[in-house]
Amino acid sequence: MMEFLLTYFAIGLILAVPVWIVWQRAGSRRGLAAMRRFDPRDAVRCDIEPVALRARLLPDTQPGDEAAR
Repeated sequence: MMEFLLTYFAIGLILAVPVWIVWQRAGSRRGLAAMRRFDPRDAVRCDIEPVALRARLLPDTQPGDEAAR
């Protein structure tokens, strides 16, 4: 049974790789035509900042300020 599965897995790979290559060259790129005209210089700058979810963000305080609370 294991030989049967491995044999058909190998046959599937042998058949799928050329089909995948043809698919990449021919059909799948038509929908992404807008990406060909994309100019990275026109992109908007985006800053990614860390966020704490379900946690307590501690403010920058003086050491004596914490005792006053």
